[in-house]
Amino acid sequence: MNAPTRHANELVYRIQERYASLRKSEKIVADYLRENAGTRLDFSITELARLLGLSEATISRVSRALGYQGFSDMKLSLAEAVGNRSTFANIPFEIDEGDSLITTSGNLVMLLAANMQGTQRLLDGDRLQRAVSAIRAAKKVVFIGVGGAAAMCEEAAHLFMKAGLDVAAYNDTYSQIIAAANLDAQCVMIGVSHTGTTLGIANALSVARENGATTIAITNDAESAVAQAASIVFTTWQSSTPQVPLYGDFLEGRISQLFLIDLLYLGLLFVDRPNTSRNLKNTGEALRKYVGMAVPLPKK
Repeated sequence: MNAPTRHANELVYRIQERYASLRKSEKIVADYLRENAGTRLDFSITELARLLGLSEATISRVSRALGYQGFSDMKLSLAEAVGNRSTFANIPFEIDEGDSLITTSGNLVMLLAANMQGTQRLLDGDRLQRAVSAIRAAKKVVFIGVGGAAAMCEEAAHLFMKAGLDVAAYNDTYSQIIAAANLDAQCVMIGVSHTGTTLGIANALSVARENGATTIAITNDAESAVAQAASIVFTTWQSSTPQVPLYGDFLEGRISQLFLIDLLYLGLLFVDRPNTSRNLKNTGEALRKYVGMAVPLPKK
């Protein structure tokens, strides 16, 4: 087996490529390595084994399974990769600015796939069911987000509106608070915030929750203010790349948010098939009939 290229993105790629063939205990090691691919591995094999509650032999097997000569070789590879990290804030460690764009495209695909897989592993079936049931029963659904998250909310509103829901999206704190103040127990408010530190989103969710509405948060920090304000929390996979507040999170955050929104949408379609199928058909027919057609000019 050829030695891997000395980049953390290569580690992520190799983990993704071999993940299904690993044993349960080996997947614990792989998960830890993938989630910490952008940092130095400062543990000895004994310390890492103790941290993960596994044997040293398991750590060694995973190292060799990933194409390294052993734990020391893998550790050296990660140390060399750390020295090559991008100088741009919030760009994932796995993206090397020295690569060609075509190489970066491949690395980006690997990174985003790994991110969605990580988010999927964090999902809880009961929370999903509760969220879908609440959305199905809601007389109104409101999505709130600012900055990049606002775009995800607009996309979500677009999707759910076509399925027949009374839905709205608000991207400023003033409107979000007003909307929250007018919700009740028959409504749902969904707040999207990558870091979970957006105070306006947390406040709006708190107001809606106090009024009895079901509140849902999509964030990468389960301990954040936004998460604490929600009754149902969906956590996206958190990159090992340190985040600089207000610099804008990377695409991986948006991809995971959209993944969860699409999942909730699919859940709604499947659980309320007769109504959503009819509504989508009516929406499609109306769009075919009226959108994109030239309006005749009045005759002179």
